[in-house]
Amino acid sequence: MLKLKAELRKGVLYLLKKMPWSYQDRIHYFHKFKRLPNIHQPKLFNEKILYRKFVTGDHVRYGNLSDKILVRDYIAKTIGEQYLIPMLHETADPITLLGLKSLKNTVIKPNHGSGMVEILLEEPDCIQKQLLVKRCEEWLSRDFSHHSREIHYRYIKPRIVVEEYVGDGKLAAVDYKFHMFNKKDGNFEYVLQIIYNRCGNAPLSMNFYVNSLQQCFYKIRDTGLDISGDRETLEKALALSKELASDFDYVRVDWYISEGQIYFGELTFTPGAGMVTGLDMGLDKMMGDMWLQEKKATNLPATSDVTPLPVALKKI
Repeated sequence: MLKLKAELRKGVLYLLKKMPWSYQDRIHYFHKFKRLPNIHQPKLFNEKILYRKFVTGDHVRYGNLSDKILVRDYIAKTIGEQYLIPMLHETADPITLLGLKSLKNTVIKPNHGSGMVEILLEEPDCIQKQLLVKRCEEWLSRDFSHHSREIHYRYIKPRIVVEEYVGDGKLAAVDYKFHMFNKKDGNFEYVLQIIYNRCGNAPLSMNFYVNSLQQCFYKIRDTGLDISGDRETLEKALALSKELASDFDYVRVDWYISEGQIYFGELTFTPGAGMVTGLDMGLDKMMGDMWLQEKKATNLPATSDVTPLPVALKKI
């Protein structure tokens, strides 16, 4: 019986992966939220992410600005290179990592996805370096667009990035994520999502601030994080986020803060691939209302440098 169930599950997953991506997302969404999403008339925040993924996304530009290497030029030109974490090396050949003088206090990751990262606080030995090279080679082989059906990752040429480690080496860095909603009149609404207590596989803690850094709107697994001492720095991060978000109806701008210095993390155009959990207390609807979403579909440029869309996207 167990073998039969395993075979049935394997067959169902095989059929699911053959469906158009928008259909796959409907099924994943239903499995997670117990209701179908309204992709063509979106109201909720997650629904509007799905709408951006499959209807109006400017996928080539999103790809360029999600590329952890190419986005650095955009940051330097828009707000200044002083907010960039120092990059020590970048390559398409992980073997070159073995030629670096030191890997101590570095962060190694690919430029074309998330969830793939190696933090080295001590110098790795020879065996550890060889394993690191193999891991990087595996990262480079992934087409991250298939991970959660996010088209724009298809337009990033995979490379490996070595950055300087920022932090005290004791606790994982706190993530400050500004969800920026452009009101198209020069003003913004925002939701600051703070993620902390990153430790192994333990559940994360999150705090949400809505259009204010003074009072927390909602907390998940609160352990007493106090941002009052960083409020002036966060006000600066908010002002910088407005500059970076000025060309978009919505984008999430991520930051790290170390010893009072603000460091840019990344720009995210489809958070959670439209499956963001934890948006309770009406946040999913509230953030959906904040997002004045463009309704005009973007035409992708027909050039030889652009990878064709997968067949799974032909039907929306």
